[in-house]
Amino acid sequence: MAVGAGAALGAVALMARYAPELDALLLMPSPPPGRLDARPAAPRLPEPGAPSPPPPAPLSPSSTPPAPGTAARADEPAAPAPGSPPDVSAPRGASAAAPAAPLVDRFAADPAARAACPEDMTLVEGDFCPDLPYVCARAGDGAGHGCPEYARGARCRAAVDPRRFCIDRHEWPNRVGELPRVYVDWYEAKSLCASIGKRLCRRSEWILACEGPKRLPYPWGFVRTPSPCNIDRAAIAFDIGAIVDEATREDEIARLWQADPIGSHPNCISAYGAYDLSGNVDEWTDNLADDPSTARPATLNGGYWGPVRNTCRLTTGGHGPTFKFYQAGFRCCADTVDGIVTPPPRPFIEHRDGEKDDVYD
Repeated sequence: MAVGAGAALGAVALMARYAPELDALLLMPSPPPGRLDARPAAPRLPEPGAPSPPPPAPLSPSSTPPAPGTAARADEPAAPAPGSPPDVSAPRGASAAAPAAPLVDRFAADPAARAACPEDMTLVEGDFCPDLPYVCARAGDGAGHGCPEYARGARCRAAVDPRRFCIDRHEWPNRVGELPRVYVDWYEAKSLCASIGKRLCRRSEWILACEGPKRLPYPWGFVRTPSPCNIDRAAIAFDIGAIVDEATREDEIARLWQADPIGSHPNCISAYGAYDLSGNVDEWTDNLADDPSTARPATLNGGYWGPVRNTCRLTTGGHGPTFKFYQAGFRCCADTVDGIVTPPPRPFIEHRDGEKDDVYD
């Protein structure tokens, strides 16, 4: 009963999360009664004339998806006990069987990063701007993201805060070829990060990792398209009743699923070496660590695969920490391990008069 009530409250909060695009989504026709297409969305076709990709490498035994209710590997906790919400990290109908091609990661051989961070993380070292305006340079159609291009030359309006930390290269479980995990709430995300000696990223850490030293509104620049990331796929009308009901939840998430396996977008990378910060799945961040007085401890950053806000700084703050939905995932951060002393981060307390539609501007 508590799970159903929490999901129902999350659905109410969802109305604020996806304004203005939710109106159009809810007007879409529902599937015919008794029919639920659980097939994943078709992959994007390559550009004309582009070389064919190499065939995927076969799965090794260690990369075979675990059976339901078991741990993915020794350092990841097992799925919830019977009676708990099902693990929908790999929705039925959305296959993770074929791992992506190996990434050519220009950050992997960086000696400073390798000394400071574990191999599955990348080093972020730079100045965080606590007050940076995003100014739209060109009017859009108002759907989803609203602004097709942001103005260049924005100046930080507050004293910068030097930061040095590690961030996961990819969304949880941070393993190339696997599907990003979704349908976890903020508490679960924090617990999973802590279980492997990491922490949920501060909101400010996530923003800095995405914007890079040039403070870009997107990891790749100022113009929304063409994007190297998984964004702007067509919205699919969701059935909130099917998501709330544990018996139908996995199939409904599979029907809605348009995220790609980890490593599918090697050019969707920030200047610090973190992948898929924009798009693919929403990512929980820890606003409470930045602002201990906040009434919004749990925040979501980066947006997901649909036509929604996917910038580095715009943050969803309207959901509580028990909210979970079909597109909400996370990644982890950690302190550096090379012994270089870095001052602790200052509080990041954003102006409240800029809030609208439960989105921090």
